[in-house]
Amino acid sequence: MSYLQNTWYAAGFSDELADKPIGRTLLGRPMVLYRTASGQPVALDDRCPHRFAPLHQGTVFGEDLRCPYHGLRFAPSGQCVQTPMADARIPKAASVQRFPLAERDGIVWLWWGNAEPDESLIRRWPQFNDPAHFTCVQGYIHVKGEYQLVSDNLLDLSHAEFLHPYLATAGFNRRTQYSMEQDGTTVVARNWRPGENCSQLFAMAYDEPPETVDHLSIVYWQPPSTLHLRIGVTRVGRPPEEGPCSQQAHLVTPETEGSCHYFWKWARDFKLGDPEFSTRLQAAIQSAFETEDGPMIEAQYRYMHGQALEDLKPVLLATDSASMRARRVLAQLIREQQGPAEAAA
Repeated sequence: MSYLQNTWYAAGFSDELADKPIGRTLLGRPMVLYRTASGQPVALDDRCPHRFAPLHQGTVFGEDLRCPYHGLRFAPSGQCVQTPMADARIPKAASVQRFPLAERDGIVWLWWGNAEPDESLIRRWPQFNDPAHFTCVQGYIHVKGEYQLVSDNLLDLSHAEFLHPYLATAGFNRRTQYSMEQDGTTVVARNWRPGENCSQLFAMAYDEPPETVDHLSIVYWQPPSTLHLRIGVTRVGRPPEEGPCSQQAHLVTPETEGSCHYFWKWARDFKLGDPEFSTRLQAAIQSAFETEDGPMIEAQYRYMHGQALEDLKPVLLATDSASMRARRVLAQLIREQQGPAEAAA
């Protein structure tokens, strides 16, 4: 599978990286992730060049990572800097590939490509660094399905009426005013529901919750698979910015052709000082994907039998327009990065 290059993919959360290495396959490459004593996040190829042992089973010593098999130590650059042998000679080929990382807003990003990393391209969420106005929860799900299927799921929220009936009442979709637009390479899906019953979640944001509210959900997709969701309500007829809302990051990174990592981070601007509510909210969001969205996406993938969605010529509904546009944008960007021979293959 061809992946978009010279761009950033989520590799994990900042609080995951510590002095105990973790192994994670990203874009088909097994990598070891860890944090040095000085706080630097590091991603290296997970295979020692000596006897091919998994480096994520090794130990961090200061800035270096020691192989668990024969003790070779590697600097954050990937270069071997020490062997336990008596002559202390380091072979020239004793190095592993280093993958550039950057941290923003509690998220660790991996640069994939040969160009110089451009940190200005990293999608930012200032809400995650604003505890005076937002409280955050986060989670991770491993999905046994192709990564674009997760983006499809998030770009088309019409499934909520059937997959999450506790979030959407009967007739939810018939009451939704849906629109899609493209701004450069960003695809935007808007779902506007005026006069909708107030959900239990947003009712908790009010001292005296209204019976009905105007409900707005906006999904922003940026290539390759970075999604920003803004979901909120207001009293009927009032501007959207007046009501409680959530600002969400949904970050999908391929693991292999048939599996992916799904990182999510959810900021809310209500019930800020309520850790018990945060615990319940985190569990509810995590459970919804683990027991509802995730199994459905994995079943989709199994029933597609390895074929591309476009090749299967799916029946399309109006609310598929955003996900299909995102797929076309991504495919075009990948074609533009390929040479003529590769693109024609």
